Amino acid sequence: MVRAGAILLALAVPACWAQAVISAHSGLVNYVEGDVQLAGKQVKLDGAIFPDVKIGQTLSTQMGHAEVLLTPGVFLRLDNHTSLRMISTDLTDTRVEIVNGSALVEADEILKSNRISVKMGDSETLLLKTGLYHFNADAGQVRTFDGKAQVSAADNSAELKGGRTLLVGSSLTPDKFNKNKSKDELYAWSEQRDYRLALANISAARSTKAKGFSNSLWALDPWLGMYTFLPRSGYMYSPFGISWYSPSTVWVVFQPAPTYGYSAASTSWQGVAPSSSGSVAPSSNASTGAVGASSGSSASAVAASSGGSRGR
Repeated sequence: MVRAGAILLALAVPACWAQAVISAHSGLVNYVEGDVQLAGKQVKLDGAIFPDVKIGQTLSTQMGHAEVLLTPGVFLRLDNHTSLRMISTDLTDTRVEIVNGSALVEADEILKSNRISVKMGDSETLLLKTGLYHFNADAGQVRTFDGKAQVSAADNSAELKGGRTLLVGSSLTPDKFNKNKSKDELYAWSEQRDYRLALANISAARSTKAKGFSNSLWALDPWLGMYTFLPRSGYMYSPFGISWYSPSTVWVVFQPAPTYGYSAASTSWQGVAPSSSGSVAPSSNASTGAVGASSGSSASAVAASSGGSRGR
């Protein structure tokens, strides 16, 4: 019922959006909840105004959460009592530092021209593949739920694959960890955010022409008041299992669900054959994208969580 309600609500919104915001760097604050400060000032998102964490600035949370957009397809989310410092905002060299607290990085697409690294203490973690990465600066711990990363500190380095963790102050020896038992409050909040972003993705993809852009990008959905990830082509899954649709594949959402049954009147089987389409990743030759425009809105096949509202 929740899923159906989300679809009906989205269909009820007229397709009348026409806004464009262009960006060529990382560090946009996309969403906040609770007490969040940027360079010592309270963050208040209002309308279509989204502040940037500029080089050298610090974004910090007290009792609150924040979501920051890095390269298109990579989200960084801060837990309570966490500070983030921006070192470089270039799409070809995005570097952030987790000063204290914990953060989760969701990487849904990393192009060959993207370089994303996370500094924590004397260590630096380079994200090598898409996946889900947790950083705890207070404990000096890096965990990879999914994906692959290269962790370096002093003269040591180690490859960290999915289901592995290490302490950056030790000899960088990876060890296994229990993924299910490690799904904390930040993990749950991030998953909740993905469901909201998925609804915005459907809206943005439906209202953007399939041939209207050549890069994966961040697309603004004014209805939900947030940016969402829009792949250049195909569709893919996030580590939380939600789908990111491109304008050329969003039609899949509106396919009727397969139904099968025996008709006594016609003595024949009726229904729609199940779709054979699977996860299709965007072309890897898309250049480092920019924040793009979205116009219109649509339905979602994802149940939107009714979690926290947009920060004020």
